[in-house]
Amino acid sequence: MLPKHPPPDGISLIALLIVIALMGILLGLAMPSGGSNLTEQLRAAAAILKTDLAYARSLAVTHNSKYQITFDVDNNQYILEHSGSNSALDTLPDSPFREPGDSTDQYIVDFDELPHVGPTVRLLIAAKKATEAGNYTAGVNDVEFGPLGETVRSEYTDIWLAVGSDDDPRYVPLMINPITGVTEVGDFTGDGPPQWLLSL
Repeated sequence: MLPKHPPPDGISLIALLIVIALMGILLGLAMPSGGSNLTEQLRAAAAILKTDLAYARSLAVTHNSKYQITFDVDNNQYILEHSGSNSALDTLPDSPFREPGDSTDQYIVDFDELPHVGPTVRLLIAAKKATEAGNYTAGVNDVEFGPLGETVRSEYTDIWLAVGSDDDPRYVPLMINPITGVTEVGDFTGDGPPQWLLSL
């Protein structure tokens, strides 16, 4: 008879990261059907992006390296990849949501391909500001997390999502604290970021 080994205590960090990623995707799949409203679509897309930002931050802390999410506004998508100096970490952990043709060193989320009913949620802009409550100083196209979970940029970063027509738009900002790297979802509103910022 083979000796019995006691089960390991707790769960592995990789298992936890996979669960976090799966929860974000499942939140997106839970978008209401039929008469869904714009706010619910925006809420689901914001939950997916918040989860992926937390995933990038967790990878940076776990591997004591840097991971970056790049925002491609023109193609309405964002891309997660390793940005640190250790090339052995360039291959990302396996994901059941990676498309067969996608590179193993990138995780791409395209808002146009998320399940939705009605208008597609749009990635409007990412921008930095000097303080949490301060004015925007410039547009940016990425956020990078360091090994302590912080963002490499010392300013706050907001990412704006939008949905709806020009006559009846809805917006939501996701705000990233530069010290902790933690993302908060702001209020859903009819007022978006300043127009001068969108014209950059």
